[in-house]
Amino acid sequence: MAHRFPSTVAEKIAREGWEEIVEGRSTLWNDVGEDKRECIRAFLVHFQTLCLRRAHKRFSFRNFSLGNGFLTGARDLFSSLPSAIFLFKSVAGVNERAQVIPVINTNQTITIAASLENGDKIVGQCNISHPAPPPPIPPLTGLNSREGLVGPRPSPNNHLRPSRRRDSRTFDTMDSAQPSPGRGAAPLPIEDADDDEAFGRGNIGYTKGMEEVPLESRIERLFYINLYGQEIFPEPNGDFFDALDKRDVLVYSCGSLWTSIIPCLALRSLASSIAQSKSLKAKVMLLNSVNDRETRDYTAMDYIDTIANMLRHYDVPVPLQNRGNMDIWETSSFITHVAYLEGGSVEVDDKAMTARGITPIRVPSSVHCTPEGKTPLFDCTTVEWAMASAVAML
Repeated sequence: MAHRFPSTVAEKIAREGWEEIVEGRSTLWNDVGEDKRECIRAFLVHFQTLCLRRAHKRFSFRNFSLGNGFLTGARDLFSSLPSAIFLFKSVAGVNERAQVIPVINTNQTITIAASLENGDKIVGQCNISHPAPPPPIPPLTGLNSREGLVGPRPSPNNHLRPSRRRDSRTFDTMDSAQPSPGRGAAPLPIEDADDDEAFGRGNIGYTKGMEEVPLESRIERLFYINLYGQEIFPEPNGDFFDALDKRDVLVYSCGSLWTSIIPCLALRSLASSIAQSKSLKAKVMLLNSVNDRETRDYTAMDYIDTIANMLRHYDVPVPLQNRGNMDIWETSSFITHVAYLEGGSVEVDDKAMTARGITPIRVPSSVHCTPEGKTPLFDCTTVEWAMASAVAML
């Protein structure tokens, strides 16, 4: 379940490896019992069926996670993400005490979009976080030099919301703004059917921290949209709120601020639940050591303000607000501690945090032991050290 196909191999080799797994011939099955193997294979076969239904999307198996394929197959078959998670935990032998709770539990197709300060809007996590480079423009030939290029030229603004409806349930790895064969664009030539370029365009080989092109403007807010591009306010998962009421520590993890953390916070009533919680004693933010495409030039206070502002904004969505009865929570109601690693490149102002009622926790280099010249990153040891420090201050 933890197996991931290499991102650097040819697409043909990756597909052959996938077929061996689905057909039960791979050596990965050697230490797996027959009953468990057939259970896992059933959902991988279903995932294969989903790929075949969308064959025009030319799904690539390079850098593909086998566990994700199993989870996707189970999710589609059960029409329930919690049920798929339960099965995954059972098959993988995950500790029963470990809980994975989706913040939204819905069978509807929704996605995230970002509104930038310059007025632009970007649709989709990948387009916000690590967009694919535009595909190369095919050279002119004798045919299309007279009649024009077959199919539209790629737009420099492919990250902007397309005017036509798209189903985001399709898990394409190519640029989603490009039309598919049979729908107004010329089909790929037969000789290119196994061409790595045909399958490999996009962000398959993306690795966090690689060279990134910063956004043209800062993100103003993030929101959910439906298939038609309309902003929606999904119903939060009740189990998520129940879990908050039973915990004494809330952690805002490190990671992509706008595409990993904020989507979990842009929910109705969440700000009130966190601010008014009687069980939560510490609300700790793990600060990134380095900024990325989404957070160029951000300081620690920018991270803090972004989380607090988004929680306030979506606590009661604008269409449902009664301006005469609004609670404005202090930032310290959402974040009580900020843990950061010594040696990180994100600017930290301990005095500014303290003035806002937030306690800074500096994890010294003697704890994270990062070699000189390397970027310090949170791991189990540093997180445990930070959590112990936060709890000791209560």
